[in-house]
Amino acid sequence: IDDLLYNELSFQMLRGERYLIVGENGIGKSTLLKLIVGKLHPLEGKITLGKNVSIGYYVQEYEQLDENKTIVEQFFDITKDLSFLRGVLGRFLFFGEDIYKKISVLSPGERSRVALAKLALDKSNFLVLDEPTNHLDPETQEIIATTFLDYPGTMLVVSHNPEFVKNLRIQKMLYLPSGKITEFDEEVVYAYHLLAENKNLNL
Repeated sequence: IDDLLYNELSFQMLRGERYLIVGENGIGKSTLLKLIVGKLHPLEGKITLGKNVSIGYYVQEYEQLDENKTIVEQFFDITKDLSFLRGVLGRFLFFGEDIYKKISVLSPGERSRVALAKLALDKSNFLVLDEPTNHLDPETQEIIATTFLDYPGTMLVVSHNPEFVKNLRIQKMLYLPSGKITEFDEEVVYAYHLLAENKNLNL
């Protein structure tokens, strides 16, 4: 198959582990996440989730948000306690009447904050994050990292942002397409960050 992204890829994550997926642009990092959460299906082989695993999935296209609802309405399937939601949304820089804005009028950065705030309230025990800091300013990135710093579940992340990744306390790195797994290495993450920024770098 000419467009096969990876072959005989095999790895296992244990409960509570935090992995960063590493690879060049176009290698299939986001595709792997979609396979894991069930948005796509592998041509061969299988993906097995542990018993009672519940996935919280952040995707760059914000498909988990309803364009026709306001910010606060996005959370009504979790709780309708307005005072509590104001507190949560305030941590993600939505104050006062901001919470009544419709998703359709928000900037990409604001949509990211809404999606990540909802993940923070979710009861999922396996977070799958696809480039969660795209469109976010440094201050907001720090808020997001702090929010998930003490997350007790398992985490699988795609990100080219070295500082954000470091703040998440990532433990291991999964390289694509090889499937090689190593301990977290900040220098390697920075090197791939430069590569993603189209710098002339050989890895």
